[in-house]
Amino acid sequence: MLRDKETSKQKEYEIVLLDDLVPQDHILRKIDAAVDFSFIHDLCKDLYSPNIGRPAIEPELLFRMLFLGYLYGIKSETKLAQEVNENIAFKWFLGLRLAEKGPDHATISANRVRRFRDHNIAEKIFDNILQQCIDRKLVGGNILYTDSTHIKAKANKHRKTLVHVEETPKEYLEELNAQIDLDRRILGKKPFDHDDDDKTPKSGGGKTQMKSLTDPESGQQNREGKPDGFHYSEHRTVDSKNNVIVNVHVEPANVNDITPLPTILREIDQRLGRLPKYMGLDAGYHSAWIAHLLETNGIQGVIGYRRHTHKTEHYGKYRFKFDWEYDMYICPEKKLLNWKTTTRDGYRQYFCDSKTCAACSRREECFGKSMKRKMVDRHVWQDALDRVMYFTKTPRGARIYAWRKETIERSFAEAKENHGLRFARMLGIQNMREQCFLTAAVQNMKRLAKVFCFSFRIHCMLKAHVLTCKTWALSTV
Repeated sequence: MLRDKETSKQKEYEIVLLDDLVPQDHILRKIDAAVDFSFIHDLCKDLYSPNIGRPAIEPELLFRMLFLGYLYGIKSETKLAQEVNENIAFKWFLGLRLAEKGPDHATISANRVRRFRDHNIAEKIFDNILQQCIDRKLVGGNILYTDSTHIKAKANKHRKTLVHVEETPKEYLEELNAQIDLDRRILGKKPFDHDDDDKTPKSGGGKTQMKSLTDPESGQQNREGKPDGFHYSEHRTVDSKNNVIVNVHVEPANVNDITPLPTILREIDQRLGRLPKYMGLDAGYHSAWIAHLLETNGIQGVIGYRRHTHKTEHYGKYRFKFDWEYDMYICPEKKLLNWKTTTRDGYRQYFCDSKTCAACSRREECFGKSMKRKMVDRHVWQDALDRVMYFTKTPRGARIYAWRKETIERSFAEAKENHGLRFARMLGIQNMREQCFLTAAVQNMKRLAKVFCFSFRIHCMLKAHVLTCKTWALSTV
């Protein structure tokens, strides 16, 4: 006999507790227990009028909704509002009643765009969550890993125009020019006139690239092995102790990875109160300037080796041995190459004597018939890079670099697979910064929840053990 629809259990009244409907091991329970969100109210209270208009929605509720969107990779705020009304765990996390509806998607968008956008609220939330991680001893701060990943911009790759962009940081050029002038004084040569625009180093001239007409603040990515189109680059720094993200920096994808590193170091120093002892970087940061920058800041760099794939018919630099003590190169035939000059690009040029090269039996193999003598160049900061590479090849350096894939690479993979960081949700670099900071914040919340729950289980086990011991002691009296 079929059941009457009027007597269906779907229409029966039942008294339930919302708390009983959410599993005890649910991730939202762990985050709610581990993370203190009360700071959001104090962070946003100055953005609300106390006397004008109807009572506002609590900002903690709005940001908890945004956290849910980033935690579960829900890109659409319309979809997020729908999920809040249908998902019991979401209602529990937001503090809503079972029959109570959450804020409309238009309310979320309006507050995010009109109230919170120009106040860096997302970055301040990230900083507060990071501080909670530091207070819980989750951040070691001794070994940090920095890398970048591309994020596809919300832009049509066919709507574009050609523009000129700068590619060399100003502070790099200023420091490089100072070192070049010092080198030329040592050699008894006249310093270059760096104010002459026609004589600026080639590395500081910039280049032309395509600019998106849909999202002008994004940059065209044109790298080997990377997807073509307009992207943003997120430069992320992760601590080695618990994979806590300690810094986030966003740039257009057409900016070289090494360019924002001085700014990243200043941001790390500001957030942690100090710089790390070691910093792991992949081969994309294999640069004499980066090694010099880390060394001057008291950081031991651990940088991957960049293999040069191009082949030449003549002897490459790797065949020549550099003598640190006498500052000269030694060729395979045991002849000396002495330092003669320093170029505008910051390379010291070492030349062999022309008579020596003319009498050499292997001159055609070395540099061919058109040249009279061999020349080998060396960057003014190559010594710093050599010291970095020497440490990287030591057992400790190798262990530090090997751990890179377990930290920064895993952090990026988690962000893209689980939290929707593969694509930009909105237009503009400011919106991109908001997305990256909130994504990093929810990832740090998960770290807090994991460590908190583990500590809580250990506490309960110890408490139960102590109680058992007391019971046994009383029973023996």
